[in-house]
Amino acid sequence: MKHWIGRHVVIQRLDGARSTVEGVLKGWDPIQEKVTLGPGELVIPFGSIHRIMQRNTYPVWNAIGYVVKHTIQFDNAVYFGSCVMVWRGDNLVASQAVLTAHDKNTVTLSNGMILRKDEHEFVVRSLRGQV
Repeated sequence: MKHWIGRHVVIQRLDGARSTVEGVLKGWDPIQEKVTLGPGELVIPFGSIHRIMQRNTYPVWNAIGYVVKHTIQFDNAVYFGSCVMVWRGDNLVASQAVLTAHDKNTVTLSNGMILRKDEHEFVVRSLRGQV
């Protein structure tokens, strides 16, 4: 696993909610059975790691924003009240929705509608370029 050192990774932990942490893998210690994740020198024992995945360091962009895929992105969209477009395949479900909550499988919009993450695509609208 030393080939992961220096790369941006996502570590899924074995706690009840299977939480994830992201960062740069700074160290892999097979003797003490732990990994060190930066920034902040977070130490995670091997026994509490479910899996390690390389993180795509580039967001998925489209013409008007980026596609929300990771838990932290959903958290931020809820926290900041971001305006999102919701797509189901090629059909636009909502053009200016605001996310109020989310869990592992679903997203709740400000109008009370509950949508499944695996069936919909959420695009955070962003203003880019010169105004």
